Amino acid sequence: MARLGISPQKKALVYTRNFTNRLIHWVVFFSVIVLMVTGYYIGEPTAVYGHGEAYNEFVMAQIRLYHFYAAMVLDVSLIVWLYLAFFSRHVTYWREMIPTPTSVRGAIEVAKCYFTFKKPPFYKHFDPLDGLLFLVLILLMALQLLTGLHLYALALPNDYWWAQLIHISTNWLVWLLGGSPNVRVVHHITEWIMLAGIIVHVYLQVTKTIIWQDGHIGQMVGGYKYKDIK
Repeated sequence: MARLGISPQKKALVYTRNFTNRLIHWVVFFSVIVLMVTGYYIGEPTAVYGHGEAYNEFVMAQIRLYHFYAAMVLDVSLIVWLYLAFFSRHVTYWREMIPTPTSVRGAIEVAKCYFTFKKPPFYKHFDPLDGLLFLVLILLMALQLLTGLHLYALALPNDYWWAQLIHISTNWLVWLLGGSPNVRVVHHITEWIMLAGIIVHVYLQVTKTIIWQDGHIGQMVGGYKYKDIK
């Protein structure tokens, strides 16, 4: 293991995540979990059944309500996160998420490290691969927001001002995707893509924490990770 430079003995603690950033991370995490569970039920209602008389049960209505609440929490959290990515007094992240030729080459080099076990250079916040993956994840969440709002508005009265505002903002998706049913299909497919992306993200962070012993998971709790001292 020493030849690979995986587990050096000397390390220094580096402060990488402030409280606000860590809080937003976990709010996004739990809201996405709620969205996926409730979204699965909405797409497959027979997965869960109510109990008692039908007129006393409103399972779909309740699940849709939880789905809507979680979506609003996620949307607000992402807006705050994006604002801080550009204007935070602690650190701005937006440069680490731009797909420049340099960042793409860096992402490829980091990806190679997962196969060779060669430890990549120390990155205080995002490594290039994480930065690009986060950019893709944010774009997928934005797509989920737009398609989800369109589907939500379909159940509202057309003369309701909130529904009219949503239709103005999202009806271009109907033209682009060829109808509201296709909007629903894209919403569901994107959910599974995001689930796969989250699994990959968690796997990468566990890999870094166990193999390279850098404390990548711990930094989202305590705010610190380890840097090797040569």
